Amino acid sequence: MNELLFRSTDQRFGFRISSDAVDHMASLCRKAKRSETGGILAGRYSERHDCAIVTEVTGPPPDSRGGPTWFKRGVRGLQQLIERLWRLDRSFYLGEWHYHPYGSPGPSTTDTKQMSLISTSDSYSCPEPILLILGGDPNAELEIRVFVFQRGASYLELPRLIE
Repeated sequence: MNELLFRSTDQRFGFRISSDAVDHMASLCRKAKRSETGGILAGRYSERHDCAIVTEVTGPPPDSRGGPTWFKRGVRGLQQLIERLWRLDRSFYLGEWHYHPYGSPGPSTTDTKQMSLISTSDSYSCPEPILLILGGDPNAELEIRVFVFQRGASYLELPRLIE
């Protein structure tokens, strides 16, 4: 299984995701056509706690809604899923992913506000949530960008490392 690796230029933050997980997200993007879609990222951290490792990518919960330039991720069933992942292999919530159809994978103002709120929310217990954005044509090559939102600080992009 191939993996994509992203790391901040200061080496403090890393992110690893399998190509199978990316393929799954791309298929959800194709299914959504010209509407935004998304879900959550779950997994764990490396032993040194400097790299988030994705073990599970969800699609949009059934109460999610989206249009060509917006996405509101629903919550139905997510708490039960997160509890099940914790019991099975100690995986937990790492962050969010979503798709900008035929657009740039850069975070919008809405994206940055939402992720900043998550970073300070006690209910998420995630002071450094990850945001993965896919952009472009889902029937061709999608561009992927990854960001980490630090509690009380600005966000950082994690450039992809080519191995």
